Amino acid sequence: MNKEFHINKRSELISKLPDKSFAIINSGVILNMTLDNEYPFEVDRNFYYFTGIAFHDMSLVIIKNGDAQKSVLSIPRIDPNKEKWVGKFYTPEECMAISGVESVIFNDELDAFIYSLVNSHNFSVAYMYMDAVEGAKPQNKNNLEYSRFKTKYPSIKTEDLYMLTYPMRSVKTPEEIDAIRESAEITKLALHEMMKNVKPSLKEYEAQACFEYVVKRKGAKIAFNTIAASGANATVLHYISNNDTLKDGDLLLVDCGASLNWYNADVTRTIPVNGIFSERQLELYKIVLGANKHIISCIKPGVSCAQLNEWTKEYYYRALKSIGLISSEDEVEKYYYHGVSHHLGLDVHDVGLKNEPLAPGMVITVEPGLYIEEYGIGIRIEDDVLVTAKGCEVLTDVLKEPEEIEEFMDIWEVK
Repeated sequence: MNKEFHINKRSELISKLPDKSFAIINSGVILNMTLDNEYPFEVDRNFYYFTGIAFHDMSLVIIKNGDAQKSVLSIPRIDPNKEKWVGKFYTPEECMAISGVESVIFNDELDAFIYSLVNSHNFSVAYMYMDAVEGAKPQNKNNLEYSRFKTKYPSIKTEDLYMLTYPMRSVKTPEEIDAIRESAEITKLALHEMMKNVKPSLKEYEAQACFEYVVKRKGAKIAFNTIAASGANATVLHYISNNDTLKDGDLLLVDCGASLNWYNADVTRTIPVNGIFSERQLELYKIVLGANKHIISCIKPGVSCAQLNEWTKEYYYRALKSIGLISSEDEVEKYYYHGVSHHLGLDVHDVGLKNEPLAPGMVITVEPGLYIEEYGIGIRIEDDVLVTAKGCEVLTDVLKEPEEIEEFMDIWEVK
């Protein structure tokens, strides 16, 4: 994304903010893994969306007070000694050049700056992200900053910024769609390369490594933990151990994606380890492929992801009953137990509501699956789909017809 994209998105957000309000968006912090080892930093996607900067310990303050509308970026002070260990910090000039913000301050000045806003009595509400924390998950930067703000400034009203920004992020601009296309193309190249190398006796992690090598060779990142699940492992939705041996006669389910410039692809393909589907595998594969194609044909503005999932279950009821696997509708959930679609963009599971009508510019996945433990078979076929004015466009041109997969694997002598 260029600077103008981020400037335009901040302007759009300002138009949604009520007068006499300000918003605070944090970039996130580096988390400690163990002793002196740290987790790789992942920027808060909302911060990146409005700034184009992926760096830790930064905050963006967007202010709307009549005609006084501006964006202020708070950044860490440059520490030359620390730079010798972890690399360069951003200068104020670099931040303004990338993001187009009007002003940059340092983090040790941020508290005084927020204090001046609150105590000027010109502002009645502050917008922040109030991320829900479920179960025993630790508090994140947004939760901690929100709690800190409420404790320090109990008199000012706070609102959840998510409600203003998720509609913006859920409808992609042409630049964002192009970015997802690029990630999808890299994912395609990597998956096809992996298919050339799959054969019995390999380890699941070797298939994973083949995919990830191509992604990284193309200058992209891995969008999420690659799932390379063979045999019965594929009946576990988020299986990521990837340490079993590929066996002759088994299927291999690979759920994977490339991420370029923080925009993601999310694709799943299921292939025969020996290059040929068995009769039972092919029967079930064609049912999943039929569901994939059926749901894609149903996508258009006005329908919702929740509706798509109900139609998936209806399709499965008819198909699975026809082969004698089930006899009643409630049995579908024994073999299909997840949603068929989620939004896709800066996050793999991107912002968007399941019951919300789809609109042109939204990008969603279509990922029906069947997981039959008694057969040791798990099949999922996932594509990324752009909602258009009259229907949809599939962005992921990865082999999925069973005849094409068998022919492709035969050409490369994988059998």
